[in-house]
Amino acid sequence: MRTGFLNRYLAVVLLLSACLVGTAAATSLGIDWKQSPILADNVFSGVTITPDASKVFSGGSQLLVRNWEGDAHWGGQVGFIAAMSADGQYIVSSSGSTITLLNTSGSQIWSRNMDGQIKAVAVSKNGSFVISADDKGNYNSWATNGDFYGRNKTDIVKKMAIAPSGDLVVVTTDAGIRFFAPDLEPVWTDPRAGSLDDYIQIADDGSTIITAGGSRVSSHTRKGLLNWQAEVTKDTINDLACSEDCSLIVVGSQDNAVRGLDRYGKTHWTYSTGQWANAVATSRNGAVVAAGANDGTLFVFDHNGNLLTKRSFDSRIQPRTLAVSRDGSRIAVADQYYLYGLTLTGVSGSDADSDTIFVAASLNPVPKTTVTTVATLVPVVTGTVLETTTATPAATKQSPVGVWIVLPAVAGAFSLVKRYRQ
Repeated sequence: MRTGFLNRYLAVVLLLSACLVGTAAATSLGIDWKQSPILADNVFSGVTITPDASKVFSGGSQLLVRNWEGDAHWGGQVGFIAAMSADGQYIVSSSGSTITLLNTSGSQIWSRNMDGQIKAVAVSKNGSFVISADDKGNYNSWATNGDFYGRNKTDIVKKMAIAPSGDLVVVTTDAGIRFFAPDLEPVWTDPRAGSLDDYIQIADDGSTIITAGGSRVSSHTRKGLLNWQAEVTKDTINDLACSEDCSLIVVGSQDNAVRGLDRYGKTHWTYSTGQWANAVATSRNGAVVAAGANDGTLFVFDHNGNLLTKRSFDSRIQPRTLAVSRDGSRIAVADQYYLYGLTLTGVSGSDADSDTIFVAASLNPVPKTTVTTVATLVPVVTGTVLETTTATPAATKQSPVGVWIVLPAVAGAFSLVKRYRQ
């Protein structure tokens, strides 16, 4: 009788302990700060975070750059077409036909004019060069000091990206994908008319280029060889994200879903977001995946698409306004009114390897053509220095229960069992 009681008692204590550990390890998404636009009624667009989450950038009605702690922040000109270098030291922005390079404190380094209205800009990982493209098909490249670097004239740009390795520029156009060297010498061109490709992600070593548009996702090598191409959604793709090596590809779309694909284009999980999935992002290794929906819900998943936590905001999460730090511990996201900095806790091994290998899909090579290079120089103009203002952040935080409260209960249970048996 006494032995049965002890066994039941021990089982209850262990069950309670397991519940407490589960509570302690539960994933939590707490708000560190809440940033208003520099000017009332302005909107955020294109959120970027440095790998260590020390600095956050957003374009939109006005540029906004702030460090995570909030003791340094500034705003400037309109920045719907703008980008921050991965190291957080340079910001490139455009207004009309003018492109401007700013330093980390918002001071202008240089300003240049193009022939037409600028449609896209990009800056290399360390700010060593800047690329811009206008609505007349002109592409221009400049060094950090503003010296002219190279030029090409081809199809009108949709999106552009520079490989983290700094040796490849990828551009999507209505007439196909374009690969360039930093000086805009052509590397490879996809000649297909009516191309769906829009969004671009590039592996950290530049070996793999993932593009997406319409309902289709494609993978190319850096030399232009098509690895695979797959129809993966039922409706238009809104955003694309990849792990550092592109072993996990994440797609958000207008069929109210977010999907996880492997490096070969096979869909491994799908999660219904209820409304359009407007923005997606992932950590370095894909262990933390985030998706923002049109109803203002932010979802956080693990590598396998299991929901870790979610949080609702006051209004819809803006298209492509979501970023995750390299280790997955911090998330920056914007709704229609605010930019938020959030800390993710309770995710064990968020920076551990989570690469997954699957059976490769069949390949479908694409024919190649050559693009003609034009050597026309660009006139130089001087722009005005941007005025900067500050905004006041609000800070709250959430933390899970500590695991230490479990230990006394477990120790006491085993002590009691030992005394009874003696």
